Amino acid sequence: MEMQKAGFTIDNLRECPDLQADDVDRVNQVAGMLKPASARLKPVVPEEPVSVAPASEYVEVNPVKNSKNETVIGVRLMRNTLDALALKDLSRFERQLKLEERSYQAAIDRMEYERENIPDQLNVRPLRAYLWQWHQSLKAGIKAELKRVEAVLEQRSVSEDAALDKDRMLYGPFLKLLSPDKLSMITILEMLRLNNSGGIVEGMKSARALIGIGKAVESEYNAEQLTKKSNKALFDHKFNVHQLYGSGKLFNMAIRKAETKRSEAMYPTDWTPVWPESTRAKLGSVLTTLLMDCAKVQIPSFDPETNQKIVEEIPAFYHVYQYNKGQRVGVIKVHNHISEILSKEPIGNLIHPSLLPMLVHPRPWLSYNDGGYLSAQSTIMRIRHCPQQYDYLRKAHEEGLLFRVYNGLDVLGKTRWAVNKKVLKSVLEAWNSGKEFGKIPAAAGQVEELPKPDDYDTNSKAKARWLAENRKLKLDAKNHHSLRCDVNYKVEIARAFADEPMYFPHNMDFRGRAYPIPPLFNHLGNDLCRGLLMFDEAKPLGPKGFTWLKIHLANLAGFDKHSLSARAQFTMDHLDDIFDSADNPMDGRRWWLKAEDPWQCLATCIEVSEAIRSGDPENYMSRIPVHQDGTCNGLQHYAALGGDIAGAQQVNLLPSDAPQDVYSGVAQSVERILKKQAAEGVESAQILLGKVTRKIVKQTVMTNVYGVTFVGARAQIENRLKETEGIPEDQVRALSTYLTQQVFASIGEMFTGARAIQDWLAESARRIAKSVPRSVVNPETEEIIETQSKGRKKKTSRQAIADLQMSSVIWTTPLNLPIVQPYRKMEHKQVRTNLQSLTIKDPTQASPVNVQKQRTAFPPNFIHSLDATHMLMSAAGCVEAGLTFASVHDSYWTHACDVEVMNEVLRNQFISLHSNNIMQNLQNEFMERYKDYLFPVTLVIANPGEPVGEGMIAWDDERIRRKNARIEGDKDEFLPDMETPEEDPMNTSSSSSKAKDNNMFHFGDDEDDEHDLSSVIIEEDEAELEAEAKAMGKAMRKKGGKKKASNKLFHSWEPISFPPLPDRGEFDIRRVAESDYFFS
Repeated sequence: MEMQKAGFTIDNLRECPDLQADDVDRVNQVAGMLKPASARLKPVVPEEPVSVAPASEYVEVNPVKNSKNETVIGVRLMRNTLDALALKDLSRFERQLKLEERSYQAAIDRMEYERENIPDQLNVRPLRAYLWQWHQSLKAGIKAELKRVEAVLEQRSVSEDAALDKDRMLYGPFLKLLSPDKLSMITILEMLRLNNSGGIVEGMKSARALIGIGKAVESEYNAEQLTKKSNKALFDHKFNVHQLYGSGKLFNMAIRKAETKRSEAMYPTDWTPVWPESTRAKLGSVLTTLLMDCAKVQIPSFDPETNQKIVEEIPAFYHVYQYNKGQRVGVIKVHNHISEILSKEPIGNLIHPSLLPMLVHPRPWLSYNDGGYLSAQSTIMRIRHCPQQYDYLRKAHEEGLLFRVYNGLDVLGKTRWAVNKKVLKSVLEAWNSGKEFGKIPAAAGQVEELPKPDDYDTNSKAKARWLAENRKLKLDAKNHHSLRCDVNYKVEIARAFADEPMYFPHNMDFRGRAYPIPPLFNHLGNDLCRGLLMFDEAKPLGPKGFTWLKIHLANLAGFDKHSLSARAQFTMDHLDDIFDSADNPMDGRRWWLKAEDPWQCLATCIEVSEAIRSGDPENYMSRIPVHQDGTCNGLQHYAALGGDIAGAQQVNLLPSDAPQDVYSGVAQSVERILKKQAAEGVESAQILLGKVTRKIVKQTVMTNVYGVTFVGARAQIENRLKETEGIPEDQVRALSTYLTQQVFASIGEMFTGARAIQDWLAESARRIAKSVPRSVVNPETEEIIETQSKGRKKKTSRQAIADLQMSSVIWTTPLNLPIVQPYRKMEHKQVRTNLQSLTIKDPTQASPVNVQKQRTAFPPNFIHSLDATHMLMSAAGCVEAGLTFASVHDSYWTHACDVEVMNEVLRNQFISLHSNNIMQNLQNEFMERYKDYLFPVTLVIANPGEPVGEGMIAWDDERIRRKNARIEGDKDEFLPDMETPEEDPMNTSSSSSKAKDNNMFHFGDDEDDEHDLSSVIIEEDEAELEAEAKAMGKAMRKKGGKKKASNKLFHSWEPISFPPLPDRGEFDIRRVAESDYFFS
């Protein structure tokens, strides 16, 4: 009372910066006791402020129409699911809740309503008619199956198929969790949603469908449980947290920690169990089989005898086997009649709400599994087949280490978005025209076969070529059709949210990179998605914002490799084109269509033209996100880690008058190599000279730093060469191989520090992946301690070691996020279903790591984790500065007026990140984490009959293992006294001149490792060493006469150690603060 009389509130006290988490917790308890009972029972959620655009900004959006000018059912069907959007008498929180709760039920209710209230069923569109028929038949089939399940569970009936009865006992209890109505709708919608997924045209992989349907049933059941009375207290608590987050108070770290502590005290355990994958598969199988039995389509045809028109009923879904990427897989195909309907009449209304944006800001992340949608449980990280990652996340959360990660994701989720109606109007016009326009594919027409060549019957090669060309023609048409379906989804979602603000809840992949949870429509999508989206909040451009808006337009138009002033002038030089694009986007000169990102360019043209025509651009209220993109962020991080001055200059970490373009720099370096080799008579160089452009090398340079293999890079360059004029078609493959070699060589010359760090990371990962805990090795005999199963053949030493190599590469980011690489040789489990047998991975079984993948993936994954760390740090910094912030990995967005503030935040956070000794910290973490691990090593003695040389280790005969062993570790680990010259610490091609002369060492990976061309430098060195060894062996045999020298191989275990870190260059990270083009 005294506090209130003094003018202070509980909120003032709660936000006091001097309070610790425990103090805030006690304040919350007091606040709860002071609050009236009625208020505690149902908190009031204030509506968030939403920008209201002037009346002139609102554009009437006409319904989507197909190519035949018919109103598409998808528009109305989308509204069925989103009926909650129209309930204006409810708060947005309540509407979002209804949206999540009633997705499947809303579809059922609307279909029943239309069936009863539309008297003329001839007016019902085909998709609605089919859905109704399938739903009724499938619902009846599920009810019949439930009776059979009940009989088996009660042991009242046993069918002839004992295995089927056993399956019913497994999936039966799960089949009873939801009503037949919902099970039917879930099955139908998931089957339609998964069409054209997983690389299968007009269908889907069986495993994806079965497990996907089972998982959808699980998610719906969990969502139902949340709203039940038994969980009302949990729901009300999350309601309160949502209110607190909306006020911005959870960005106070003490308040966040206190709320997390209180939440876990109330509900200490997870309330939703995870269903086994095999259960999902069996449940999905029975529902899929029932649907395939009852879902039919009516296809008109003619009776060949009477020539009368008849209608045949054909299964809408059918099961086949086909080859996909060289493997025979089970596939569920969708009848092409249904696929054709879906391209015109999308099922947007029936998309599950977890695939849609939110009407209110997401639940804040208070735990690794508590945040995102209101009623659906999400996890902070997308983890697949890696239970170990969950364990590390749980441990980090319990130790209070993840709050900065939670905070960064909350910033991303709190950004409020809106649909740009003016762009949407043009998108709808383009769609309804049925023509290809602005990367929107044209409506599919009938694919006609190419005419047969004259020698079709006599020339087998001509026939094969004709067949291949027709197959490609049909495949291209199907892929084209799939793209149009994808666009249709995006357009329908944009229409549904045209009058509503929206939010995108975020979580991360295992490397820490943030992604919106709704996958179909978000700002990480393609140019069409980004062009349709803008910030809901409007801000005046201010004195510098209009300049940044002009720069942004130049960037979108492809004029982004020039100085900032030149880019701003580019926009002013094209004002006539910009006005025409804004006024007549479809019927004018269409200048905007020439841009690299046409729909974003159109949106910005409209914004620029309106700002100028307002007469006062500085006070124009702008909502277009302005992007600031990094220069090949991976190389930026490598240059900062290695202190590489030349590399730092190439990627704009140092100040310059104009932006440096690393891709053009590599292209120019390659051209110099080609010019020299062409003069020497190299035919490939002569053909390619003058044709190597920035576009050809860009993708390879960008992905090289993320671990692209030589094979992958060659494929990238081959695709670009196919688009280049003057390249003989029959030489593209050979030329792409040659050019890839030159590109790799140029990158290596320009970024020597990056290569050294990349090699250190790869070698460290290799040693970790090959190591075993000290406890599994007998210290006396150095044999593997293993238990042999009865009746099984005893494993060789090599097999035993491989089976025990279970050490994943694990590291902690600067934000304390633990990361576990998931690459293992996972055990496969055969699951028999009534549709087909599925082979699924069983992550619950202990499995050895995949050494090759652990090694090659670690460098790119480590750099990705640093990039993600910088983004989350920047997000927190921007919200502290009062900015609206969004990111697309290495592209950061804000309002035009705030670009310079955001750029300062980006530079400061990058400096802060790399002011830590990241590489030394990583090495220290590895040494501590793996200090009790042993690494297999093998010593090769050229002539064991002679005395052991000085500095060598004496080995007992008992320790001799195999004839073809290799040294698996660094020579310095077990030959500490041998003198070695100064050399690159990652160069394993030589030890010392003395060692070379005596042919004493051989270095290399296990022979079962795949050949990885991304480490071509190391492996070429190894090949050179092997050649020298063979030559030396011949010399020794000649010197010794006829007597053949024999090598002896000694196998042992040594404590794991790591190579010395590469020397760091002289680049001063603080110079980044001076670079105008660090992000631009």
